[in-house]
Amino acid sequence: MMDALWAIPAYWRDGGILLIPIALVSFGIWACWLRLRAGLRQAVQQARQKERELEASLTSGTSAVNGDAETRRRFEAGMRAAHERLSREVFLLKALTAAAPLLGLLGTVTGMVDTFTAVARLGADGAVLVAEGIRTALLTTQFGLVAALPGVFGLLQIGRLRAQWQQAAHAVGVMLWRGGAPQGGVYA
Repeated sequence: MMDALWAIPAYWRDGGILLIPIALVSFGIWACWLRLRAGLRQAVQQARQKERELEASLTSGTSAVNGDAETRRRFEAGMRAAHERLSREVFLLKALTAAAPLLGLLGTVTGMVDTFTAVARLGADGAVLVAEGIRTALLTTQFGLVAALPGVFGLLQIGRLRAQWQQAAHAVGVMLWRGGAPQGGVYA
């Protein structure tokens, strides 16, 4: 275990300068995913709470469920704004997730160019320089791929949460416009 910890600085040194932007992209992926996940979870909870309130109002008969024009207009505006914000943040997460392996590939190309330069300059005597160039190439590729993985899995989770939010918001919208719960159960 300690050997692995001591190897980290060597990885950073051997991986080259491109590990810095890969690390920044990795932090961006995590920050974007955490923000999106928290926002979507809250939006799902709010939509389901509103749905429960509307259902309770409908079953108790205390007030009319279908909202007035102003309520529907505010609901539509809120949904439109939330969808636009969500789309921008998902786009950013997708872009960062795509950038990480591309930066790794750039490191691969850079390392291989350095390797071939060493071979051309020193011939067969440059075995150490060749090995260093290949190591740099492989390390940046490895870091780029590892940095992208949380984004890939995060996008899958965001897609699932987005579908839950849209389903709950649809149920609220149906209640506001038609005055009743959607047929067949909302979450069945």
